[in-house]
Amino acid sequence: MTISNYIDLLLFYAEKYLDLSKRDFTYTRNKIMEILGVYEYEPQDQDFTIPSLPDQILQGIFNFLDTRGDDYDKATLGEKLMDAVMLKPSEFDAKFYNLYENSPEKATDWAHSYAIHSDYVKKSAIDKNIRFCSDSGLEITINLSKPEKNNKDLQKQLTVKSLSYPKCTICRENEGYQKPGFSRRNMRTIGVKLNGADWFWQYSPYAYFNQHLIAISQLHTPMVLNENTLRCLFDFVKQYPHYFIGNNAPLPRVGGSILMHNHFQGGAATLPMQKAGYRSVFEAKEYPDVKIGTLNWYNTALRLEGKNQENIIKLALKIISAWQNYDNLNLDILSKSDNENHNTASCVVRKSDDGFILDMILRNNRVSEKYPHGIFHAHEEYHHIKSESIGLIEAMGLFILPARLKRQLGEVKDYLTRKRPYKKSDLSTDMEIFSDMIEGLLNSYAMLDDETAESVIKRSLDDVCVGILKNTAVFKDDKEGTTALKDFLNSIGLKEQK
Repeated sequence: MTISNYIDLLLFYAEKYLDLSKRDFTYTRNKIMEILGVYEYEPQDQDFTIPSLPDQILQGIFNFLDTRGDDYDKATLGEKLMDAVMLKPSEFDAKFYNLYENSPEKATDWAHSYAIHSDYVKKSAIDKNIRFCSDSGLEITINLSKPEKNNKDLQKQLTVKSLSYPKCTICRENEGYQKPGFSRRNMRTIGVKLNGADWFWQYSPYAYFNQHLIAISQLHTPMVLNENTLRCLFDFVKQYPHYFIGNNAPLPRVGGSILMHNHFQGGAATLPMQKAGYRSVFEAKEYPDVKIGTLNWYNTALRLEGKNQENIIKLALKIISAWQNYDNLNLDILSKSDNENHNTASCVVRKSDDGFILDMILRNNRVSEKYPHGIFHAHEEYHHIKSESIGLIEAMGLFILPARLKRQLGEVKDYLTRKRPYKKSDLSTDMEIFSDMIEGLLNSYAMLDDETAESVIKRSLDDVCVGILKNTAVFKDDKEGTTALKDFLNSIGLKEQK
């Protein structure tokens, strides 16, 4: 096919999937030609088979540029080309809100489909991720497109004042923005009022789960946990009752990867923790209509549910306030030290059949000489698998593991199947941290076939992820931890139901 063929195919693709009007074909074609530095066009009389994603079209254009000897960045150019055939933000808003009037779910289905077909949500890359449900009930993914981040870098974000434009990678000013090595040309956002303030939301390019979205404050202010946080969460699910929404803990080591800009995460999924039942149920005399209890989960999680939003919020704030000032050195819990707060929480809100459910995960970000990366963080014995912060999504049981594991676990498999002889001194630098895992598995199993080796490695991954979640539990699932958690809840007037 000629470059004219690919330009026309992109136009017909955009007509089918991105609401490009035929009236705008000539204008849009000329924009594409300008972007590509193409100044001649030959009309095509060809019946096109329109693909379901733009990858094939973009690759055809890239091949033409490669043949011509152009120097360009594929990701940036791809986003620029998709932006040229997309609705403008105002047109996108108009279509979305028109659909929303009849059905919020139909509106979000359209917006999500649009994000995929505009190549903002990288479906082709996401489909290559390795994903499985474990025996313990966790969901585990090896994310091949997400960079691994360092906790020290995340903590620096809170002390570095940005004077750039945009101030960070999730500011709304990124919509349509491009600079060398960075582009958001094909991003589209949707405005939303939360507790009277201007917010907006967009779908995540990484898409850890179905219709994974990020709701973001219009103001570039740090993550926080307070009454406004809870009211914003409830406002969101009232407007989008088919989605859940939650806040990352607003402290380094236990929060997300972008602490300098207040935001939430949510989507159309039920994550493993949300399927957990109650371990113990408590009652609050002040709020008899709110059911509250501890969850049968690996970390320390509470659930509040009822019809009355105000009572759920008031009780949740009472728990949060008490937790933010709770100390128990026998359990290594200290709420503050050196003017740094340690106790915080993630709250997740969703609609129930006749009311609301709020799940709350208690977190603490202290470090110690023994655990310099975090007492309630993944301990060093698990860092070969995961050393990043355990944020909201992973605390809820969906693990996003680094892409390096595809290669590293492939080498582990080779040792288990005896395709590669094991000798610790022969391990490469980034495989040395796997020596304990490899030796433990070799001691436990004779030579395995490929299928069995993969199963053994998945079980090992599952054990690590469960271990990490147990590390993050501030009240451990043992006699001392269970008693301390009950005492904490009793101290704020919550009594266990027998």
